[in-house]
Amino acid sequence: MDRDGRPEKGRAFFPGFGVFETIRVEKGLPQFVEEHWRTLGEAADALGLARKVDFRAQALHLPPGETGRWRWLLTWDDQWESFTREKPSGRRAFSLEPASLRVGSENWDARFKTLSYLTHWQARRSVAADEALLCNERGEIASGACSNLFWVRGKSIYTPAPEAGCRAGVVRGWILGRARVVEGRFPLAALEEAEEIFLSNSWIGVMPVHRYLGRSFPIGPVARRLRRELQKMLRGGIPGQNGG
Repeated sequence: MDRDGRPEKGRAFFPGFGVFETIRVEKGLPQFVEEHWRTLGEAADALGLARKVDFRAQALHLPPGETGRWRWLLTWDDQWESFTREKPSGRRAFSLEPASLRVGSENWDARFKTLSYLTHWQARRSVAADEALLCNERGEIASGACSNLFWVRGKSIYTPAPEAGCRAGVVRGWILGRARVVEGRFPLAALEEAEEIFLSNSWIGVMPVHRYLGRSFPIGPVARRLRRELQKMLRGGIPGQNGG
């Protein structure tokens, strides 16, 4: 390893050192391409990786009419993209349960989509629910294992700030641009007063939570509205395709 922490050519062993983005492709058309390219760049810059391949140019070569996940991956030694055919589950809502694992609020693997993903994967496997809720080292709400978290109390929408250890995800950013959301550091107990909880990521879009710690939740008006607006926008044109 050199003085800057970079691996020496041909000799280094850097397990899990890399970043990725997962783009939803619907009928051959990728969603939020420009937004994913920007967040990939932010993660790469944080880790000191250079983007040498412009993955956006490969959009024209995606399988026509196919739906699935398109992934972009960067490591020290290689950069590549792959497409996996997959149909969305069609689920209308998820269950949610806190995991005992913690994420560091300042850690790269909490703030960015890195290949060092074991904590999030272990959290997901540790609960019986559809999604696991992760807190940071101070016991504050950070994120879901594979999603960002929002909840509604009264007329306000809340979500953890990136400083709490969440990822500034693409659909999270879309929600922040269309609703007045309070970002901050919140204790786990804040969810006890929630009237509505929902999750977001690029694959599930906006996903309501129907059960949290044995408590049932309706599909509330905020999640219903945001889900409807997102679906309407995507049907009307794929954001990011032309730099928008």
